[in-house]
Amino acid sequence: MTATKKKFKFTYNFVLLAICIVLFMIFGRINRNFFTISYILDMIKLNAEIAIMALPLTLLIIMGCIDFSLCTVLSLSAAAGGIIATFAGPVVGLAVSLLVGIACGALNGFMVSILKLPPLITTLATMYLYRGIAKGITLASGWGTNVATTSIATFFGSRNILFLPTQLWVIIILSLVLHVVLSRTVYGRTLYAIGLNENATRFAGINVVRIKFLTYVLAGAIFAVAGLVLMGRFSTMQYDSADSFQMQVIIVCVLGGANMSGGRGTIGGTLLGVATLSILKGGMNAVALPQTQQKIILGIVLLVSLITFQLLAEHDLKVKGRQRIQAAALEHAAKQAQK
Repeated sequence: MTATKKKFKFTYNFVLLAICIVLFMIFGRINRNFFTISYILDMIKLNAEIAIMALPLTLLIIMGCIDFSLCTVLSLSAAAGGIIATFAGPVVGLAVSLLVGIACGALNGFMVSILKLPPLITTLATMYLYRGIAKGITLASGWGTNVATTSIATFFGSRNILFLPTQLWVIIILSLVLHVVLSRTVYGRTLYAIGLNENATRFAGINVVRIKFLTYVLAGAIFAVAGLVLMGRFSTMQYDSADSFQMQVIIVCVLGGANMSGGRGTIGGTLLGVATLSILKGGMNAVALPQTQQKIILGIVLLVSLITFQLLAEHDLKVKGRQRIQAAALEHAAKQAQK
């Protein structure tokens, strides 16, 4: 028997990987420091919080939901934990940070899954709610607008493990766990099913309300972890420290192939989106491009990626459609032959 040759599949992620490599080589040719290990590690540190928040947001987008409160959950959880840590110690502060993140995620999940409110409007409303609470507790606590870091947050945001930043280890561990969850578990397959057709999933006997609620709770906990990383990196936390990350987190998810309508997306794709954004931002900083021009370029990259993704998705759908038709015709012909 002759082994069949596996046909190469031209996917969106392959295009994105090629873009990453091309951008990396171009910026490296312009500025040789771009190729150094220290510069690459600096890019990872500067975009660590974006990567960490993008991972659970990918799960929400696959499910057909969104969370615009993610950055305020980050700030509120870190600030609350930092304040408590000054009185009760860093371990209690860590527990408070995680509990605040879980509570914020639970409130979002309750309103979206049980009350069936639109995720976009709901999380926009809670974004202002959480920001107001964060501002209130930082001003009322006597810290002014800065909350000092804790030793645990400093470990997450400014330390190394085996010569690599702790942030990188957090990203790797979360990525591996969530990739396995998405690709190997019933829960992960259910997220895709809900995103593709929520009503059909519900009629199949799956508890959609519980899945949505738990996913928002999980996202809130991971946003709190991102808050610890950011707090440790800057040594302080303000109520609006993470506001500039919001659109960047959404951009990397979409850039990585997550469909805002639900049903499509991968952890690997999101990481490629993070890598693309990190290289692009790092390269533009390396060539001293003004911030206004950087924003224009980021907008163009997002639009081009959306168009490319749509074209490749339509092509893939047509190919799969033809394959299904051919398979059905062959099956029908086989049945007729048996008769």
